[in-house]
Amino acid sequence: MELIERYLQAIGRNLPRNQRADILSELHSALMDTLDARGGDTSEESVVQVIKEMGPPQKVASSYHAEGQYLIGPALYPTFKLVLGIVFTAVIGAQLLAIMLAVGLSGETFSLPEDFLGIINGLPSALGMVVIVFALLQYFGVNTEKEEEAFDPRKLPALEGEDEPVKRGEQIFSIVMEVVLLAILSQFALGDGFIQRGLFENPVLNQYFFWVALSFAVSIMLDIWLLWKGRWQTSTRLARIGADVFSMIVLYVLLQGHIAWLAEVGVTGFLDSLDQLSQITEQTTQIIGMAAFRMALTIAFIVTAIEMVVQVYRIIKAGLKVNEVKQIGMAG
Repeated sequence: MELIERYLQAIGRNLPRNQRADILSELHSALMDTLDARGGDTSEESVVQVIKEMGPPQKVASSYHAEGQYLIGPALYPTFKLVLGIVFTAVIGAQLLAIMLAVGLSGETFSLPEDFLGIINGLPSALGMVVIVFALLQYFGVNTEKEEEAFDPRKLPALEGEDEPVKRGEQIFSIVMEVVLLAILSQFALGDGFIQRGLFENPVLNQYFFWVALSFAVSIMLDIWLLWKGRWQTSTRLARIGADVFSMIVLYVLLQGHIAWLAEVGVTGFLDSLDQLSQITEQTTQIIGMAAFRMALTIAFIVTAIEMVVQVYRIIKAGLKVNEVKQIGMAG
């Protein structure tokens, strides 16, 4: 029964990993035994009543933590995980923004090992600060919980499995934007391509336009497929990751091409391109335009990389959590 699986999923989030399977199996058996003792009624109302009697997920999970001294106790731990996730996201986002500014404004090239190590090096100090704050909250007995509200099992989070619904509004918006961008780029590419059309020449885009168009086409077809299926699955997530990797390769080639072109005309940073504004000519317009493209490509590369990481995380999360809950339900 899905409601019981959702309830067990919510409890499992706050259980020790090494004991989670056994505890959830025990709870599942207890719930089913209670339903059997009441005549085997498995209607929604009956299931809701049994779950309410067992108690809210966090309270049930807390009862399985051993009593003793904690650096961060069960009551604070869910909030600790939430805050830690926010802090880690902020640190990684700040590092990526710094990389984006270095590439977009200063014309520096990517150095994947150094940039990756720079991001990783910032995480331990962030973790330490969050742990210290919550250890102090634990020491002084600060309670971060709100007043207990009436527990309604019907409001439990949906199962985070392979079959997650696609957000149709976001998907349609994404398709429309991709079609519009591809149409604009195609207009520039007609005839003599970017060299003859538009406000300025862009020989880099003209050279690699086929791969740019192919990248857009793959992404649009994938988004239409997702909209038609209506649900995220492992196969669709893997397809999205593949499309993102292809897009990142195309973006990287374009970005390096723009950096090399700007370096040849003596422009290494964004400020150098702004200096061209004092004398507006056909050449300065092209330089400013190429610098703007460099910045846009940098942002697009980072956004695509983040999207790919999110998809990988969701596949791993689904495999670790949801299958565990479903297997317990089947075993019970």
